[in-house]
Amino acid sequence: MEPQSASESIQQENVKPRNFFNRLGGVYFGPGETFKEIGWSPRVLVPIIFLIVVSVLIGYFMSQKVDMGSMISEQLEQAVADGKITQEQAEQQAAVMSSFGKYQLIIGSAIGNLLIALAIAGMFKLISLFVGAENRFKTVFCVTLYALIAVFVVQYIVTCIILLSKSPGELSFTSLTSLVASNLGALISSLAGEDALPKYLMRLLGWIDIFAIWIIALLSVGYAAVSRKLTTSTAAVWLGGTYIVIALIGSALGGLFS
Repeated sequence: MEPQSASESIQQENVKPRNFFNRLGGVYFGPGETFKEIGWSPRVLVPIIFLIVVSVLIGYFMSQKVDMGSMISEQLEQAVADGKITQEQAEQQAAVMSSFGKYQLIIGSAIGNLLIALAIAGMFKLISLFVGAENRFKTVFCVTLYALIAVFVVQYIVTCIILLSKSPGELSFTSLTSLVASNLGALISSLAGEDALPKYLMRLLGWIDIFAIWIIALLSVGYAAVSRKLTTSTAAVWLGGTYIVIALIGSALGGLFS
């Protein structure tokens, strides 16, 4: 990385790092300046802890709200009807899955979100090599954490409000994935039915999500703010293009494992 100019070094030394909640609020109301300040003093411990705690809480709330036993039995009965497993195997699996399903939901939420943050940061660090951007992984990871937390908090609040308005009998594994109708696939499905379009296209439209677009926008601003030789538009093109490729592959694989 090129050495900092004298004015940049003096400015960095004179800026006192803001606390976690001030930074999080800044991501909503002034992302450019906030991410630049994060670049001067990246601190990942508190956002990691916050992300894990919030993920555990939402996982616990969902595990209490959702009737896991009924949902698992419904899935296994369908597998029996399709001839994939026997009734005896279904009963054995139901007993095991019912016992560990709630814990898996809670732990999986926390670990999954942290792995997502690491994967996105690692992916962009690789992209940086292609575009000639200069940055540090810790800084990129810190920006990723704050961007994800800012969006996840809003998404979790909306999810909790919707869950409170539903009874456990209304929920299934399929409905959980589209509980918040923030993507085009869920919107079309609610208006015209799940069979309105070919299944692959419906899965692909599910990737066109308001929250995903918001994350890409925040990351584009953040990565440009903490990287040399990188503009927001360039970051957005690379992040958006990568997301499209993942969406195409994910939609195809979704048909194989559905």
